Amino acid sequence: MKCVLVLLAGIVAACAVNLPGVPIDFDLSDKVLSAIADDVAERFEQEYYTYLKTGVETPAFKTLTAQLAKSHSKKDIFTKELTELDTRDSFFVCTLCRSVVNVFARTIREEDGELHGENSAKVMKSIAMDVCRRLELQTEEVCEGLIDAELPTVEYIMRNSEIDSQSFCSLFLAFNFCNTGKNPAYNWTLKVDDKAIDGPKSDTPKRSDADLKICQFSDIHHDPLYEPGSLANCVEPMCCQRQKSTVQGTSDAAGHWGDYRDCDLPWHTFESALNHAAATEECDYIYQTGDVVDHMVWATSVEKNTGVLSKVANQFTKVFPKVPVYPCIGNHEPHPLNNFSPEDVPTEINTKWLYEHLYNDWSKWLPKETKETILKGGYYTVSPKKGFRIISLNSNDCYTDNYWLYHNGNNKIPQLQWFHDTLLAAEKAGEHVHVLTHIPSGDGTCWSVWAREYNRCISRFHKTITGIFNGHSHKDELNVFYSEEGHATAVAWNGGSVTTYSYKNPNYRVYDVNKDDSTVTNHRTYTFDLNAANKQPEKQPNWYLEYEFNKEFTEDTSPAGIDKLLDKLSENPELMRKYWRYRVTSAEPQVTAGCDRYCLASVLCRAAITVNTHRERCEELKKKLFIAVSKCKTFNVRDNKHFLNSAQLDKEEASKDDGAATMSIVSFTSLLALVLALRFGF
Repeated sequence: MKCVLVLLAGIVAACAVNLPGVPIDFDLSDKVLSAIADDVAERFEQEYYTYLKTGVETPAFKTLTAQLAKSHSKKDIFTKELTELDTRDSFFVCTLCRSVVNVFARTIREEDGELHGENSAKVMKSIAMDVCRRLELQTEEVCEGLIDAELPTVEYIMRNSEIDSQSFCSLFLAFNFCNTGKNPAYNWTLKVDDKAIDGPKSDTPKRSDADLKICQFSDIHHDPLYEPGSLANCVEPMCCQRQKSTVQGTSDAAGHWGDYRDCDLPWHTFESALNHAAATEECDYIYQTGDVVDHMVWATSVEKNTGVLSKVANQFTKVFPKVPVYPCIGNHEPHPLNNFSPEDVPTEINTKWLYEHLYNDWSKWLPKETKETILKGGYYTVSPKKGFRIISLNSNDCYTDNYWLYHNGNNKIPQLQWFHDTLLAAEKAGEHVHVLTHIPSGDGTCWSVWAREYNRCISRFHKTITGIFNGHSHKDELNVFYSEEGHATAVAWNGGSVTTYSYKNPNYRVYDVNKDDSTVTNHRTYTFDLNAANKQPEKQPNWYLEYEFNKEFTEDTSPAGIDKLLDKLSENPELMRKYWRYRVTSAEPQVTAGCDRYCLASVLCRAAITVNTHRERCEELKKKLFIAVSKCKTFNVRDNKHFLNSAQLDKEEASKDDGAATMSIVSFTSLLALVLALRFGF
């Protein structure tokens, strides 16, 4: 769950720079900001290009790079999604993206460019490492590992596509003002067998004892190098692997069962999760919704990744020998990270090896007829029983961290068309369908065009689809799908994550599913308190039932019922806080930090967004929530006991979660002052 930009043949980390005077609050649709970003990007581009051509570091170049190097976070730029960065940081991500992509394109495409020749790999790496050092993006090890892994893919895409910085950065940073690209190849429409929708879907049956049980394990992220007692507070993007001798017994040491900080899952904790589920629930099916590999993104390899994938798959078979497992692909599975290639690219940068390995692992659960589409693109469909079908998608086609998206936007159509056609066939056969997909379509890093067409399929076949299951966010949450008319048509359920990365307790989810139409009628989430477990490393963690959805929120799990729940959450801040607390698995660091009204609004909005550019329902709910909070006499964001009043709320961290406030005149003046300094102040 991190984002790294390509930088001059290697990596541009998504730099969350915090320059003095840059405003915290922006109007994300403000075209003026895009123009200002262009102006600053042009300056940076010219200075860097001059340096590449002449070897001369001008005073302006030195000042600008030094300023950038002092103003960003080494951790956040690697551990947070772009959508989690505040809007001030987003401004500079956009600026850097536009400038460095232009530099890269010029040097690799122009005949006299330093990177134009076929033997330019060494030059590309040296430039990328130079930028990494100058801007102090990360440690030498992290930069070099990422550059070595990504460079062949990046070079091929740059040489074989004509995408410019506006289009590239618009896709990569689709969540804010940087989205200005108009490349027609990236705005296609799927052929959908349209049918009018006359109202919300509301015919879900109530839970019964005859319901089937489906157990969901998502985002396992097993770290084979996890070492209890090692350094958990390191500078790299992932910790809990090294320096045990220097920190053991201190507060910086990693816990036995996992750690709240930027660390992934030790094997014995994964074993504990499966064993507890097997002893507690009788799973009829298991859904594994992606991301088996850890977050050590600078040190992936085919050997390491396949080893972890097979080990985890074999453990499912060992613990649940008679239970079929239905997996889907996460963004962390390939090497290099996030990259899922087209079929027709050279072997050394092709993802086919991953699809072949996954089919070998999955073939113990899946029939032979799934092989063709798995090898083609990592997706499949299967019918576990008469009248019931599962469709597992590779949603990395929409992931804006997948660099192959910038090679050709049209090659993302075939899987979605197959999805539509498979649903059409299921409808004609009278089947009910569950959809498995790792990345929620409303995620800020899911390409909005892909998400829009995916949502058209969901709405069109809302009577056929009776369950959607996501992962990726590491949050226990849900998302409501809406038709173009505004009717609630489907619900996606997100099972959280088994890993603790970051600041969460491990969890897994169990669904009650109607045996006749396969609709979700209830779900239960199991977790354990990580702090308590680490105090008794010799004992198994105390897994417990954190909550049952029907009892805490609503018995009506239909799309219409969940849509009504969103209204209820917006009108009841206490209930909304409960939803938020379960969303973060009641993890002590997050509960202690609290969640102010902007944080709550962001969480509520996420539940109402399945295309990140469609925010109508979000805005409606947010207004209602703010009114409800303003009526509360007390609302304490820190201790969960009371609420701050509205006057106090206005003084709280207005941009804490989603940058809801607009840019003030003072902030705008500060930004203009910064631009003038960059243009004329050197």
